[in-house]
Amino acid sequence: MKPRRESGARWLEEAELSHKSGDLQRAADSYRRHLREHPGDAAAMHVLGGLCYELGDTAAAGRYLEQAHRAEPDNPLFLNDLGAFRLTQGDYAPAVTCLNRLKALSPDNAQVHYNLGLALHGAGRLHEAIASFEQAVRLQPDFAEAWYNLGVACQDAEDFRSAEAAYRRAINLAPALVQPCLNLSAMLLRLRRYEAAVEVLERALEINRGNPKIITPLAESLERVGRGAEAIPLLQETLAAQPDEAGTIYSLGRLLHNAGRLAEAEQVYQRALSLAKGAARTCYGYAQIRKFGPEDMDIIRRMEALRQREGMAESDRIHVHYALGKIYDDCQNYDQAFACFVAANRLQRGSTTYDRQAMERRIDEMMEVFDHPLLEEMSGLGSLEEGPLFIVGMPRSGTTLTEQILASHPQVAGGGELLYFFSLEWQLAGLLKSDLEFPHCCRFLDQKTARDITQNYLELLRRHSGSARFVTDKLPANFLYLGLIRLLFPQAPVIHCWRDPLDVCLSIFFQFFNRGHDYANDLVDIGHYYLQYARLVAHWRRVLPVPFLESHYETLVTHPEKATRRLLDFCGLEWDEACLDFYRTERRVATASNWQVRQPLYTEAIGRWRHYERHLAPLLELFAGRDDLKPVSGQEI
Repeated sequence: MKPRRESGARWLEEAELSHKSGDLQRAADSYRRHLREHPGDAAAMHVLGGLCYELGDTAAAGRYLEQAHRAEPDNPLFLNDLGAFRLTQGDYAPAVTCLNRLKALSPDNAQVHYNLGLALHGAGRLHEAIASFEQAVRLQPDFAEAWYNLGVACQDAEDFRSAEAAYRRAINLAPALVQPCLNLSAMLLRLRRYEAAVEVLERALEINRGNPKIITPLAESLERVGRGAEAIPLLQETLAAQPDEAGTIYSLGRLLHNAGRLAEAEQVYQRALSLAKGAARTCYGYAQIRKFGPEDMDIIRRMEALRQREGMAESDRIHVHYALGKIYDDCQNYDQAFACFVAANRLQRGSTTYDRQAMERRIDEMMEVFDHPLLEEMSGLGSLEEGPLFIVGMPRSGTTLTEQILASHPQVAGGGELLYFFSLEWQLAGLLKSDLEFPHCCRFLDQKTARDITQNYLELLRRHSGSARFVTDKLPANFLYLGLIRLLFPQAPVIHCWRDPLDVCLSIFFQFFNRGHDYANDLVDIGHYYLQYARLVAHWRRVLPVPFLESHYETLVTHPEKATRRLLDFCGLEWDEACLDFYRTERRVATASNWQVRQPLYTEAIGRWRHYERHLAPLLELFAGRDDLKPVSGQEI
């Protein structure tokens, strides 16, 4: 809207001419002079507010837009621009007030409903935001950005089905938009729908060739569905075109690392360390690639310099601390290593919360539900079909090593850490149409639901191998679900990996976990979690109708042939020498132990906690006198 003309208003004329010619600063100065003579000119205030915004003076922009609105409170243009300005500044509550008033004046304007949805979403009023976005797309069905933001709001509200539908509508309307594809694929990855994520990203890449924002998550998704061999050249090709793309370099190094191509991975990680940006995240991957020594002082100096850099993001600083802790541990500089790990965990603990009482209640409920009567009553629900081979225990207890040994047998395929039962915990009540949450809803498990669950799980295993007799599922936290697992697969081999509690807890404290381990950043929390784990496993030993094998890490590494024969016998497998040469087996290993399982067995990790004994008083006090934490005799190796 142009300001009103008045006779003799030379400053206004000069302002308009300067604005048209692109001299924004002169135009703003002329509008200010005009307003000194005509302080009630709301149109001039409004235009000046826009000019100040373009010039980067947001404080003045807000002041003039607000003055224009106060002068003419029902002017739709003033309401719209003030609301949009407040939205850009993150002032969501005032933006909602403005845009609600504008909605009353322009109820059929899709853009108004869209902007209001953005403001409501920013203010945390999710369900109102969803309603606004829905009204925007009803009024304008081809409004791709509104469909996208509807998807974002639905996803934040954990209505994943509606979010997926909205994202897909946005993608169909505007295939060149990258962000809806990225959001949808990230959500599908979170929901473990890896094949669907691959499909979305491959379609996006057809339209946006060479875009690293698409290629990096596509590579991760391809690896998840067993197509890592395709992902590596895809990243290499992208890197050739954009050699300084830090995210691509890191992803390539990680995929090469997981594939066991360690020398190539190390070269890639070294390349990333030379970059000005993105090097911090790479430090952690590089530290895990091999064992370091005093001859690597140059690497240590570079990482130390990086650690001291000002303005580094907290997530980057966490990665560098963990990396240096691991390298100092390799170099037997134990006090310095521990200091680095303490710093890393202190930073990471700020974003996590471990509820000890909630964990105790969870274990109590598992033990209450899965007792002798229930297990006996439902003993006929499960599948006797071969396929699953479960490896459970605490993280860092030898589960990856055990899987690598077994996956070296020609009749066993390594499935890695499958999240099926973790996801099932949150879905089972809905499947059973029960108002009771897990595990209480398990009391109502019926034949049809049990059959559907087992068949879906067996189909998941077949994706990893259609020919192997067994496919391993080595998610350590499956120890939580052994009652349900035994109901569904009563004859499946279950191997419980046990390791010295102090070594386990220390190793967890030294390990960077992305998510899902909220106990892992405090020694007392780790110890508490360990005690709850030990309590539940003791319960399973008492009540499960079919025993599981107790595999002791210390025995496995000191008497490998005896322990390996016991593992194979327990699974009903013939002896195979390849299981002793497990480190030669070429397969993807995407856990923290992927370097260790590429090496012959070593015993240095036994009793590792003694190097740090002076720092472990909280754990030593917590475990003092606990005979129940000692190795179990009987059905063990």
